[in-house]
Amino acid sequence: MKNLPPEMRGWYFPFNWNLERLWALDVPARMFSLADLRWHFEMPIWSVAPGMHFDLRPAEVIRNPGLHPRHDQRIEKADISYPLDLMLTPRGLTVIDGVHRLAKYEILQRDEVSARIIPEEMLALFVED
Repeated sequence: MKNLPPEMRGWYFPFNWNLERLWALDVPARMFSLADLRWHFEMPIWSVAPGMHFDLRPAEVIRNPGLHPRHDQRIEKADISYPLDLMLTPRGLTVIDGVHRLAKYEILQRDEVSARIIPEEMLALFVED
């Protein structure tokens, strides 16, 4: 996470996290406007190459089906019955887990997404050393 693109510095998460521990948190889900989260699509959150980060914008995948089959498949398989996990950052509500689900909501032309806001005080429960 050391080589963040300039547009992600100051708000993207400066830590690694354990997904299983994040998913296990007892935090209720509620509905949020997709419009409030669309800004994620313009950030280079994904990567063209497996195991890498920060060189592909979800908007590029959404606008160009077939060009990035790995992400196309992940979006197609994304299970939107599970909520996104969000945290409040200086950028606003930020997806910590679920950008492929967010992209699926966009492709399905949904107006709202199911999400949980993870409180900062719960960081120690899922952040990895």
